[in-house]
Amino acid sequence: MLARFLSSLLLLVVVMAPRARAQGGCPDPQATNYTPGATTNDGSCQYAPTTSALPLKTQLADEVAETSGLLYTGGKLWTLNDSGNTPVLFRLDSASGRVVQQVRLSNFNNVDWEDLTADAQYVYVGDFGNNNGDRRDLRILRVAQADLGPAATTATAEAINFSYPDQTDFTPRTNQHNYDCEAFFFANDSLHLFTKNWADLQTRYYTVPARPGTHVARLKGTFNVNGLITAAARNAAGTVAGLLGYSARDGATFVWLLSGYRGTGFLQANKRRIELPNALLIGQAEGLCFVSNTRAFVSNERFSNILVNVPQQLYSLRLGNWLPASVLATKNAVASKVVFSAVPNPTSHTLRVTRTSNEAARLVLYDLLGRVLLTAALPAGHLTQTLDLGTIAEGQYSLQLESSRGVYAQKVVVQ
Repeated sequence: MLARFLSSLLLLVVVMAPRARAQGGCPDPQATNYTPGATTNDGSCQYAPTTSALPLKTQLADEVAETSGLLYTGGKLWTLNDSGNTPVLFRLDSASGRVVQQVRLSNFNNVDWEDLTADAQYVYVGDFGNNNGDRRDLRILRVAQADLGPAATTATAEAINFSYPDQTDFTPRTNQHNYDCEAFFFANDSLHLFTKNWADLQTRYYTVPARPGTHVARLKGTFNVNGLITAAARNAAGTVAGLLGYSARDGATFVWLLSGYRGTGFLQANKRRIELPNALLIGQAEGLCFVSNTRAFVSNERFSNILVNVPQQLYSLRLGNWLPASVLATKNAVASKVVFSAVPNPTSHTLRVTRTSNEAARLVLYDLLGRVLLTAALPAGHLTQTLDLGTIAEGQYSLQLESSRGVYAQKVVVQ
């Protein structure tokens, strides 16, 4: 009887014992408030001020004197000019800075093109510059990458029209409002916009569906960047995002590095500000793109006054020194290509997914228009998952594994 009582008591203790919980904090040893026991990032990391040189790569051609955005996709570097210029995408030789291809969008003009981004199928042009704060025709132009081949000279685009949910006043106030925008990137099935707030020097973060139509942007949060954001980019692994900007008061130029976020929680990231050379030396920085997981290009538009004359130029920026070890480890994982597998492929009914890491994640199946067709959670420690594709039509799809390590994709054929 006593043995049975002790056994029952032990079982009760085990059941009632508190489960080990993830400890939030700052997991980055580079931070001034590093928490050694932290197992999850809560975005609290703080860093000592730091500066970086910005090595010049090359001067850019005269055709792109007002370069306002950069995109590196498929091994090619693209840029565009901003307001009032021709509606042309320029492909650049990154070594010489010369223009090697021009593609004109035949069915839209350039009201105020400000940035570029891309997914696997499309290039997106941000026609959302809004210096006066009075635009009611904000849009993003979607161009099929297949239409931007080496021989292309013209292409057509589809419009993603949008408005801000919190803007009710459209009185023109040149450079004195919070509804200008020059920065965005693609992630998952959405476009992620970061505004250029002239009035309060913060940035508002919105999302817009990456599909043609008319949409109301979704406000996700605000971040005090202490400056004017002119470009945004995310690395291919999905582990790092960058916000480029400057101060109109003194020409200070900077890039905010966002890392340690989960999924698309970009404002819950660790945020580290890197001070770059002053605009008097490098011009007004307008373009940013990642060319590897830890290396980026920056471009400036031509800057000239009675004191200085800085031509349009392309710079190279290495960021590995300021990124957490977890991000650099992800870089190696991406290079090895051993992230997850999905079999059988092609498939007709089910897909068995096996992965090589055990953090909490989710699986998302997208069609070629970027629409979400299926999602499934992968709790921490679960290395396999079976997906039922019985309701999915025949065709090609993109299966993505999304976790704190990044976003990884694999083509899936249903037949």
